[in-house]
Amino acid sequence: MNVLKNILKILTINIVLMARQTAAPGTCFICEEPVTKRTFVTHLLKNHKEESGGTQFIIMVDTPYASPYWMALIASPDATLRELDNMLRDVWVECCGHLSAFTISGVEYLTSYDGDLDDDDGFSKSESMRIKIKRILEPGMAFKYEYDFGTTTLLRLKIVDSIIMDEPKKSIIVVGMNNKPEAVCSECGKPAVYHYGEWDDEQLLCKTCASDEEVDECYLLPICNSPRTGLCGFEGGRYDSPPDEQDWDEDEEED
Repeated sequence: MNVLKNILKILTINIVLMARQTAAPGTCFICEEPVTKRTFVTHLLKNHKEESGGTQFIIMVDTPYASPYWMALIASPDATLRELDNMLRDVWVECCGHLSAFTISGVEYLTSYDGDLDDDDGFSKSESMRIKIKRILEPGMAFKYEYDFGTTTLLRLKIVDSIIMDEPKKSIIVVGMNNKPEAVCSECGKPAVYHYGEWDDEQLLCKTCASDEEVDECYLLPICNSPRTGLCGFEGGRYDSPPDEQDWDEDEEED
């Protein structure tokens, strides 16, 4: 029942955020050109492939349900699943140090926030994330990632291709992502910056409406560019700005 309730909440949030989205527009972080999830890999191979360097994997990340969220990664074949887990946590999902797991070809690779689990933790059937990607994955292979086994965020990953590039300074880097979906306040129609989920009644609120004395701030969470937005205690990842720093002029909206 909790799983079904969680799925329904995720779908409700994404239906609201996708109401004005006709595609999945995004940006290439290498050249800052506009792209979409559908065109990004072609753009990357056409414009950023180099004649010499090392072979890197192109990993596309999105959700198994309809949502505007996607992300493209460049990963060294020598990178580990633990490094990939750290990247996903840092950019999209980390909130309370929950467990996470990859499932690849039917095998589960599990970890905690502080590191891999020991057999004494009751997860002896799961493999360690200290394994290199190239040992278990190759271009064309798809796999899944779960973060938090209570309020679960489920991601779909695929190594869509490989590319010749200079070795990045880090073993895994983000090279493209969807633009943050527009969100409108449920009360007044201004740009929304908060989720408000008291009594499971999901609303989106602007700064002004969120400051109303009838709003319990304990139920406010910032709207983030992540499929985990509005869930658990998630307040944003690497590329999210706090609501107080988001760039829009409230007075201008009133004119």
